[in-house]
Amino acid sequence: MEYAPNNNPYPQLSPTPREKKDLRKYYFKLSWIVIALVFVFSVINSALLTVCGGLIGGDFSPQAIEKGKDIIRSIPVMKAIYSYGFPIIGDLCALGVGLIVTGTDLRKKFTFKGFTGKEVCKFTALAFGVMTVAALVNQVIISVIEAVIGLFSGGGLSEEIDLSSALIVTEGNPLWLDILIYLYICVAGPVLEELIFRGVLLEGLRKYGNFFGIVMSSVLFGLMHQNAQQCIPAICMGMVMAYMAVKSGSLLPSIFIHILNNSLSAVLMAMIESQDMTAMLSDTSQNIEAAVNAFTAFIPFFIALLANGAFRLVCVIASIVIAVQFAGSKKSLVELGDYSRKRTWGYIFTSVPWIVVILYMLIATVTSII
Repeated sequence: MEYAPNNNPYPQLSPTPREKKDLRKYYFKLSWIVIALVFVFSVINSALLTVCGGLIGGDFSPQAIEKGKDIIRSIPVMKAIYSYGFPIIGDLCALGVGLIVTGTDLRKKFTFKGFTGKEVCKFTALAFGVMTVAALVNQVIISVIEAVIGLFSGGGLSEEIDLSSALIVTEGNPLWLDILIYLYICVAGPVLEELIFRGVLLEGLRKYGNFFGIVMSSVLFGLMHQNAQQCIPAICMGMVMAYMAVKSGSLLPSIFIHILNNSLSAVLMAMIESQDMTAMLSDTSQNIEAAVNAFTAFIPFFIALLANGAFRLVCVIASIVIAVQFAGSKKSLVELGDYSRKRTWGYIFTSVPWIVVILYMLIATVTSII
């Protein structure tokens, strides 16, 4: 049996008619955190980009809109606005709504009393280990789906690997835009996302149980990316970071892990982008000297790839050890009881705003595979 929250006027196990009404109002208000984020980050951004693309392209045919979008993408200031300005505005809007709705005092979330350095290291390894395994499983699932789509469409499987969605495109950018890109990806983005998902949203969702708050905030975090490549790993990593936030009462550990993850990925993706594999293979076919030069240029990327792989392998092994030790301790990760069940899942999944926003993100995630 899970105890009711302190100062709760409804301590009984089953919700009364009055409490049911209050629960629906509460989850309705919470939904506006995610609605604000998605509306600015995705809906308004996409709509404005489409309209501007059509105006610049000359008409609103798909070809003209795409032509106009390419022109917009070629202008550094415009690229900065739609790629990073709107996401930041969306994050700030969602954070503002969350602070109003939940009344969370974020100043209390920046203390560091609940975790020791040893625990931070342990949960960092656990987060990266879980995410690495999830990413491998996720890639297998996507490959199977793509294979099935290829067979049914009669198009077969593509022999080329498309990394365009994962790369950080910096070619031709001025220095100020490159700095902005990496500041957003490695610092601003992680901090704002933690304030939203492990800050106000988790705080609001865990009112009727930590288990529900941890799971639901992590699912929303994964769907928010609207990218099948990132969804499942983000959900799994989000659960570890949400648990850390609940246990420590601080956002500092999860912010640290989020910044570390994005920074490692950014460096690796930037190095991948810098490798002109086509030119390299072409040069190596000419003479031995070109082959040696090409191999020498490839060494830093190869070392970084090995270091990243070794780090993640260590984290996977550490995660297995941590999981085995926890299973042997027979401890409960989070309290779960009928009190929470009667006030959580049934209300959030029958709330129209939540259904709409979750379906929107889910469809965007699934269609990203095609």
